[in-house]
Amino acid sequence: MGKLEISKGQVLHHKGDTVETLSIILKGSFTIRHSNDISLTVGNGTILGAFHPSGSKYDYDYVAAEDSTLFEYAYNSDDDLAAAIKATPAIAPVMVSASIKKLNRMLDTLFALYDESRNLCLSMKAYYEDYRDVCSQLMMMPNTYEEITSLAPPEKPELLSGWQIDLCRASLEKDELLRKGCYSADINFCIGIIMLSSQLAQAVQPQISMMDEFILKTTEATHDFLKEYHTQKAKVDEAKRREAMEAGSGNLPQIKNALSTILAYAGIDREEAEAFTRDIKHFMKCPDKTEKSDEMRHLRMDITRRFYNIYEAAFFRSIEDPDLPAEVKMFFLFGFVDEELAGEENTALLYKYSLLWEDDPQGRVMPAYDWLKKIYRGEAPPSKDEFDNDWPEHLKEEVRQGSMKQAKADELLHDPRAMTSFELNNMIASANKMTYGSIFSFIPAFYAEAATRPMENCLASAARVNQALERVRSIDYSCFYRPTFATYPDLKINRFEYDVEVLPYIVLMPNFGSRGIMWQEIEGRKRTTPSHMMVSILHSEDLEDTMVKMCAQFRWEMCKRIQGVHYSDISDPSLTSEYCNYLQFYKKNANLSADMKEKVKTALKRNSNNYRSVFSAEYELYIKNESEGLPRLNKVAREILFRYCTFSQKYRDTLNINPQYKPLIDRWTVLHGERKRTLDLFARKILTQTDTLPLEVTMQADFLKL
Repeated sequence: MGKLEISKGQVLHHKGDTVETLSIILKGSFTIRHSNDISLTVGNGTILGAFHPSGSKYDYDYVAAEDSTLFEYAYNSDDDLAAAIKATPAIAPVMVSASIKKLNRMLDTLFALYDESRNLCLSMKAYYEDYRDVCSQLMMMPNTYEEITSLAPPEKPELLSGWQIDLCRASLEKDELLRKGCYSADINFCIGIIMLSSQLAQAVQPQISMMDEFILKTTEATHDFLKEYHTQKAKVDEAKRREAMEAGSGNLPQIKNALSTILAYAGIDREEAEAFTRDIKHFMKCPDKTEKSDEMRHLRMDITRRFYNIYEAAFFRSIEDPDLPAEVKMFFLFGFVDEELAGEENTALLYKYSLLWEDDPQGRVMPAYDWLKKIYRGEAPPSKDEFDNDWPEHLKEEVRQGSMKQAKADELLHDPRAMTSFELNNMIASANKMTYGSIFSFIPAFYAEAATRPMENCLASAARVNQALERVRSIDYSCFYRPTFATYPDLKINRFEYDVEVLPYIVLMPNFGSRGIMWQEIEGRKRTTPSHMMVSILHSEDLEDTMVKMCAQFRWEMCKRIQGVHYSDISDPSLTSEYCNYLQFYKKNANLSADMKEKVKTALKRNSNNYRSVFSAEYELYIKNESEGLPRLNKVAREILFRYCTFSQKYRDTLNINPQYKPLIDRWTVLHGERKRTLDLFARKILTQTDTLPLEVTMQADFLKL
């Protein structure tokens, strides 16, 4: 026995441990946790263990809320409690006050649990009546739930109406007066009041446990009913909203209990649903939702993990369900989970956006939910994971590491559920965090504080994204063209090289974010497959600027893919090799002035000596400023960019009078003319053997006209 130093987070006693000691808190505080939903914090002067008989079992976990100092005594009988109080007469009045305060908080907990029990029963009865009405509107036979019809609230504990409660409340109210005039007068007053508080606490605790167990059992028993109720009610609510929308009514029925509807639709187990609900409620109460404390970090991690579990369960159910509840569609599109968390105005806007969402006619721009459906249907392969492994390579790696048997890998290779789950938990989960903008404060659930700009200007619709992409393509016309070849055995031509345009898939992540990322430049190993790009569906930055950045990343990575290990070898000229050479040896470049060399040095330092980042920044200046005749680049960078990212005909014609671009355009025109003449001679040769040119030759001719 003696002094103890306890670190924050350390558990002093576990629920169920035998009561053998009394511990007086000299400094610090402890959280006394009965369950996930029931806990209280106590501080200086509290005697831990005093509210339990010696030799009984602790009803709580005692966890240090901060670094604390205790003085510990052996506890074998009430005499030991009295002796511990007598041993510390200087702080005995403080110990009495702490005991009274703790007892009153236990009573508050009992009152709250009793009210919660009654309200739970009343709510279930009201839900059941509403459920029967909902079923009649849907013209379906309601199920019978005896667990609801037979449900009765618990009796009010007599303790909450007797003289004890009045004494406890009065003692707390007059605490300061009693501490000065009574507790300090004689140590026996302190002993007696603490003993009486202990006896009352021992009567309160079983009532708390009983109420808590009633709530738990009732929640378990009514889980299936609530799933059915929220599922059917969502159908009626959605019909009413659509009617109001079609009628032009400005007062749409509000979305309520969205989280319950989403959880019911997903059909996850009760424990997981309750844990997610509890986490979301906790997050809503946090004054600073971007706080970087360990507690908030763990809370965000728990929310994120459970969010994707729910998303996956709901997704697989939705595959067979053509009529999604509005709340579930908002969850899929925007990460919406709760109307209070999102805010009333934002909830109304998200509902409107989900209702009026228009798919991309070309099928290239789509929300993450539609992308997952595309994977599930086998219309596109899963994206690579963060280690640059595609689905087959990922399975091989699992087998190599011993995490999976080869037979299982062969079975999963073409399993649509496995591929979809892989996509959700790898690319979607990672890209969702990256596009959000701040990986340290990210949660996938939409919350009002995350919306840093008016949402009316932030929706990245398929039309807006296509418009931004088309803007880049109108300037850098060859951005998404890549070389390939065809063979014509009938014409005795073994290889004809031509350029083909393959537009990217752009997947809209379900968050309010600020970034776009180029996830991969091709699918698998084939170079004529689409790249995968990601951007937030609610995008706070300028969408055209984001698209330029993603195209710059694509340009660099595509060149690296084509060049392979020689991507930085200047003896094999390419965009990457010339740019690497320019940035590596800029100090020796006679075409750069001292001032320009200093700017290159600054750019490299600003981008941590990352050549791709420097290129991306200069490509952005090239597209946004140089194309309009506003010089922002040095001579070397301009020449490289124009050589490999040549402006389209419209911009070449405009810049032909610009002295900085005229020599570049003239040189390019000569080389381009030679390519045209070579293709023309090739086409004439073919026409001597056949009446029709192959499609690839026609495509190349059209490309050379751009």
